[in-house]
Amino acid sequence: MKSFFLQDLRRSIINPGFFAGIVFVLAILLPAAVLDTPLNGSRSYLFGFGNVFHASGFSPFAAVFPVLAYAAVFCEEHNSGYLRMILHRTGFAGFMRVRAVTVACSGGLMIAAPIAAVCLIVYMGGAPGIPADSDEGLLAGTKIIEAIIKYGDWYVVGGKMVLGFLFGALWALVGFAFAVWIPNRYVSLLAPFILYDTLWLFIGNRFFNPVYLLAGDDVGHGDYPLAVLTDLLYIGMVIPVIYAGIKQERRT
Repeated sequence: MKSFFLQDLRRSIINPGFFAGIVFVLAILLPAAVLDTPLNGSRSYLFGFGNVFHASGFSPFAAVFPVLAYAAVFCEEHNSGYLRMILHRTGFAGFMRVRAVTVACSGGLMIAAPIAAVCLIVYMGGAPGIPADSDEGLLAGTKIIEAIIKYGDWYVVGGKMVLGFLFGALWALVGFAFAVWIPNRYVSLLAPFILYDTLWLFIGNRFFNPVYLLAGDDVGHGDYPLAVLTDLLYIGMVIPVIYAGIKQERRT
């Protein structure tokens, strides 16, 4: 089982979809970080984070990318008959545990890696600490400012990376869930995006809106732990759906 896990993890990360997704995410986020943000220390790094996460236009399309790497590979395995061989080798429960983890890792890293790179660029080029001067009032009164005072800048920088990973993991698993129930590659790639935008429109201005979970700034006025908890709850809702789908596959 350990060898299967390592092999599946490697396949989930080293593939064209994974690297293409990272390139696309960087292509969207980098201009907002480098071209729209002064990196000479004259503005707070929070100003740059605002450009990256809110002005770049990435959030409305963010759910498209996590599924590119590995969420849809189940469709190919199912349609080719290879899935039967895998289930015979690993068992139903073993396959479920391994594939859920590797899909989550691939989607999480695809979003977290570009966000980490961009956040570090913006942080190193911005003014640390509480915003001042031209940025006075930026996120004023939010829990983000309170957290910086209490914990330091690492809270925001690290929080963005953690939320990016969980966001990518969640929507990769959603794509996996669609693939399990409807083993069509195009459905598994497009359905998560449609669901994401549908939830965005119907949930509206509530803290559990999935669009807010990427940046976390609008979740409880910047309550990152609440955003993390919400991500984990959503992941906890998706896992049983995947479990039921694979269990049905075993019976057919």
